[in-house]
Amino acid sequence: MDTNYKMISSLLLAGVSTCGIARQPMQNPMEPVKERPNILVIVCEDISPYLGCYGDKVAVTPNLDSFAAQAILHTDMYTCVGVSSPSRYSLITGRYASADGANYMRSNYFNKEFGVVPPAGVKCYTEFLRQQGYYCTNNAKTDYQFTSPVSAWDEQGGKAHWKKAPADRPFFSIFNLNVTHESFIWKNTDLPLVVSPEDIVLPPYYPDTKIVRHDHAVLYSNIKKMDEQFRRLLEELEASERAKNTIVLFYSDNGGPLPRAKREIMDSGTHVPFMIRFPDRRGAGTQNTSLNMFVDIPPTILSLAGIVPPSYMHGQAMYGPYKATEKRKYVFGATDRFDEQIEKRASIRSERYLYIRNYMSQQSVYRPVKFRLDMPMMQEMLRLHEEGKLDTVQERWFMSPAFEEELYDCTADPHQIHNLCNDAGYQKVLKQMRAAYQKEWIKPFNIDWEQRTEEYFVNKMWPEGTKPCCERPHLRTENGKVYVENDLSIYSAIYRIKNKEGNWHLYTSPVSLKAGECIVLKLERIGYKDSEPVEFQFM
Repeated sequence: MDTNYKMISSLLLAGVSTCGIARQPMQNPMEPVKERPNILVIVCEDISPYLGCYGDKVAVTPNLDSFAAQAILHTDMYTCVGVSSPSRYSLITGRYASADGANYMRSNYFNKEFGVVPPAGVKCYTEFLRQQGYYCTNNAKTDYQFTSPVSAWDEQGGKAHWKKAPADRPFFSIFNLNVTHESFIWKNTDLPLVVSPEDIVLPPYYPDTKIVRHDHAVLYSNIKKMDEQFRRLLEELEASERAKNTIVLFYSDNGGPLPRAKREIMDSGTHVPFMIRFPDRRGAGTQNTSLNMFVDIPPTILSLAGIVPPSYMHGQAMYGPYKATEKRKYVFGATDRFDEQIEKRASIRSERYLYIRNYMSQQSVYRPVKFRLDMPMMQEMLRLHEEGKLDTVQERWFMSPAFEEELYDCTADPHQIHNLCNDAGYQKVLKQMRAAYQKEWIKPFNIDWEQRTEEYFVNKMWPEGTKPCCERPHLRTENGKVYVENDLSIYSAIYRIKNKEGNWHLYTSPVSLKAGECIVLKLERIGYKDSEPVEFQFM
């Protein structure tokens, strides 16, 4: 052990740790990264495939349509639930929110300090990119059901940008566009429209009124604004030399923003656009018709970067050297709580059929979420419901009690309005989907909506109501370098050099200090309090 180091904090233990944890090597030691691709991800909010390139004849999306001609368009990408936070949990971890107690919208609704604690070892996938030298930025929404750890990003916030990445490092950069969010249906209601309300083709589950048509027109106008924002981000990339080695992804964080779409586990809430463009334009203008889910996106990005996806991820890579050898047979969905409203439904969907199990069928599927009540269209639907002026299909959402089971033929019935559970011709399919629901969804992920409540998960994550805290860092020195002795398969270590400007760095290998330099280091884990920072100085 070197002796020319000065311990600054009494919390720091030098030498071999006495806590029984052996020093763990990083899973992905630093390798040359110059040939790794840059990856730009552009995420919008709250839209189903309301784009011209998906066949929507009302949409005004020239820039995304042009992009689709250069990209691979996925026809069957789904999230687990039509709302942001649980979806974004899957998008950052590669895991099903329902399996980890993260399917409640939002996790901190009743306690602002609370955040989901994933199983030990689960990390934001961007940390694995950073381990391999990627400069990772997020601008700016997180909403992961937990506070984003510093270890996840080199830059996080409204000014984060791939342009700040060093020239000799690949970048991974996310931009979040929020103009299509549900709330902009009423916030932008008085702005000029870019489509005529009369041109809207309404799904049969909506009443045909001026207000309903107007809110649809606002939705399409917001999408036009988002399309312009997308264009500016893409042009910014194309003006750079880095474009020639950059993969670009586009998707929405969940399905549409309107009633009977947002928060639902029918296709109207879970089906989203997803496109990927490669620098060499491979597959340009083609369609990928495989079933995929949000949990597949993190392992796909890691695979594209040449990184083995961790085994704890529930998803499978769609591209890259670690692409899955078998296609998905099913995608899954679930609801638990939306703000103050509890709802317990779950689903399994094959290429053709959607099966839904309702664990609270005594109440209507419609839930009076306060946030949504500001939408003129929601107010209109409630008025017509109370006046008895909705037809049978439109009234179904408000029906109480609701169906305990639902089965839809998504090919013959794309709006999912004809429940086939009692149809004699579909009993074999119903039996098959029930069995698949248990075998593929409930049992493998230990999901029990009747027994495992939100209180159960909160008590499990915060024993005795106390937020867990990371253990203290344990460091040692060897050959003039500082090593972290803690188990970094569970924790993440971040550090900075004292009195130097700059962000926290992710610890990926032993740190060399110059004479007089002092390292400040702490541990992080998702859902945990950071450890107290410790300092160590080279004399």
